[in-house]
Amino acid sequence: MADSVATGDTLEFWREEILRRAGEALQGRVVGLFEERGGMLEPVLVGLHRSLPPTAGAEIDRAVRQWRLPIPPGSRWLACRLDMGRWCVAPVRSGIPPSPPGGTMRRRKERTTLELAGLCLGLVEERLGAAGGGEKAAPG
Repeated sequence: MADSVATGDTLEFWREEILRRAGEALQGRVVGLFEERGGMLEPVLVGLHRSLPPTAGAEIDRAVRQWRLPIPPGSRWLACRLDMGRWCVAPVRSGIPPSPPGGTMRRRKERTTLELAGLCLGLVEERLGAAGGGEKAAPG
């Protein structure tokens, strides 16, 4: 008898699928899932089964801190490299982010793509119970 859980019902399947589709939407760029561990953002999963440069974690951590974004313990982030040393980053969340001050949204298409992918991933994790993996979504 076949497994009672279809491949599409696993958290790992959906994480890989969301990263793959985000990478395709970003013209083949590598998209990675990062998690805050011990005060640093570290890679958890990379889309399209490609590798990240060894400096990726430090570059992303530095970028997020320069932007003065809060990095809650255990929070997860999606990131793609735009060019040498420059990254686009968005949190994994299960709620729609608040509108920017003044209501004017001026974000690059790469950031919007990662925001949507982060929202999809957060909702999937919430639905499939990411607690089974010991992880919590970033606040939405």
